[in-house]
Amino acid sequence: MDVQEYVAQQTERMSAGLAHFVATTHEDKLQWQPQVEGSAPTRSVLEQVAECVGVNRRIAGGLRGAAPTPPPAAGPAPIIADAADAKTQIQESGAEIAAAIRTMTEADMEKIYETPRGKMLGANLILMPLRNMAYHAGQINLIQMLAGDSEFHFPPEWR
Repeated sequence: MDVQEYVAQQTERMSAGLAHFVATTHEDKLQWQPQVEGSAPTRSVLEQVAECVGVNRRIAGGLRGAAPTPPPAAGPAPIIADAADAKTQIQESGAEIAAAIRTMTEADMEKIYETPRGKMLGANLILMPLRNMAYHAGQINLIQMLAGDSEFHFPPEWR
């Protein structure tokens, strides 16, 4: 197995895991924004998933040669309607970025890509969606805990 295949598989596993965390969040907490005194505004589960979907799709486009597009200034996009929509979009965008990673050659791994965050080596860029989804999975777990859910909902894909 080459690096591209391994990262693609892990990215798909993380998108499935993130979808699982959305599915195990109480429906009335999907749009909840916990208030933390003295901190930056928090974002809801659905807003966090929207960010992940947008990042996955923008990076996949960049890997396919599309011009880099900055994240929307007015907030995360696309709009996520509900848990079912969130699960569908995160898994579809996970499959999209995984497919783009799988097409990369060794030369692409050494290529410098222009991104809204500056120039990045392909080998580093392919890890961004995975890391971003892992970060937000932890935030969703925290929202579940703050909402009174003491169970860690271990995704079956992680076994």
